[in-house]
Amino acid sequence: MITFRGNCRATGIGSLPHTDPRAAVEAAFTFSPELPYWPQLPKVSPREGMNEQALAGMPGVRAENGKLRLVQDEAFYLGVEKIFTAYESGEAAAAALPPESACALDGFCTAVQERGVPQAKTQIAGPITVGMAVLGEDGNPILYDEVVRDVLVKFLHLRVKWLAGRLRAAGAEPVVFVDEPFLAAFGTPLFGWSLPQVRACLEAVTAGAETVGSHCCSNTDWSIFLGGSLAVVSFDAFAFAENFLVYRDDLQAFLSRVGTIAWGIVPTEPEAIAVATVDTLRDRLLAQIDRLGQLGFSREQVLRQSLITPACGLGTRSPDAAARALALTRDLAANLSTTIRQ
Repeated sequence: MITFRGNCRATGIGSLPHTDPRAAVEAAFTFSPELPYWPQLPKVSPREGMNEQALAGMPGVRAENGKLRLVQDEAFYLGVEKIFTAYESGEAAAAALPPESACALDGFCTAVQERGVPQAKTQIAGPITVGMAVLGEDGNPILYDEVVRDVLVKFLHLRVKWLAGRLRAAGAEPVVFVDEPFLAAFGTPLFGWSLPQVRACLEAVTAGAETVGSHCCSNTDWSIFLGGSLAVVSFDAFAFAENFLVYRDDLQAFLSRVGTIAWGIVPTEPEAIAVATVDTLRDRLLAQIDRLGQLGFSREQVLRQSLITPACGLGTRSPDAAARALALTRDLAANLSTTIRQ
C-alpha cells in the first residue's frame, strides 16, 4: 500500500552545478523546503557522475580512458563474496558510498537532522542505466551477463537500503529515487529486453527502500514505471507530456492506487528557462492535469498526488540558469499548493 503523498511539493531531480557542497545543500533546502533532496555535484569530481557514483565501491569496476569496465580478477571475486554475504544478512554498509563520491551527503544529512524535516529525498542511478554503461570482459554491457547482473542488482539494492538508512538516521522518512534515463532506449534496436525483464530488474533494486520513485528524462514505455510498484513516477512534463498521457489505463491504475506523479514541468534548457514564468508553467501543467479528468480524477486529487520538479537534473547548467529553474519550481509549487490547502 502506498502511503506517500506528493501534496504538490517542490523537489529536485538530483544534480546541481555547485562546486561548494555547503552552498548546494543550502540551495536544496531553499528551493525545496518541504521535500529537500541530496544534491549530487558532478562539477566537483567525475566520481559524482551519474554512473560513476552509482558504481562507487562495486567490485571489479574500473574507469579507463573515460569508459567503465569490469575486471573479473581475484579482488572482484572476493568483493562479490562480501556483497552476497551482506545481501543475505541485510548489511547495507557493504554498499556505503565513499565520501569522495558524495561530497554533499554528510552535510545534507546533518541539515536534515538540524532542520527537522519530516521527509527527504535521495537518488541513485538504476540497474538498467548502470548495467548498460559498464562493459564486461567480453566487451558487452554487464547487464547482459546473468552472473554479473546479479552482483550489480544486489549491490544497488544494498546501496538503496544504505541511502534510506542515512536519511532515517537523520530523522526523516526517506524517499529514494532509482533513476533510469537509459530506458529512453527501450523498444529500440539499442536495447532488446522485454518489459517484464526490465521491471523485474528494477524492482529487485527498489525493494531496498519502502518509498521509491524513478525518473526517466526522455520518452519511454511508461507502463514500465506506472504498472510496477513505484510510489512516484517522474518525467519531463515540459517536453513529453503528450507521450506520457497516452498511457491512459496505466495512469488510471497508478493514480487509483494513490501513486504520485512528479511533473518535470520546469524546463532545464537555458533558452526555455529564460522565458518561462510561473503563470505560463502553471497554465501548461494544469492543461495536462485536466486531461486526467477524463479518467475520473479531479484537478485537486491529481495535485495532491503530484510533485513539482525541473524536467531533469541541473548539474550541467550554469549556476544562474539552475537558480532560476529552482526558483520557478519552488514558486510554481507554492502557487499550486494553495489550490489544495484552502
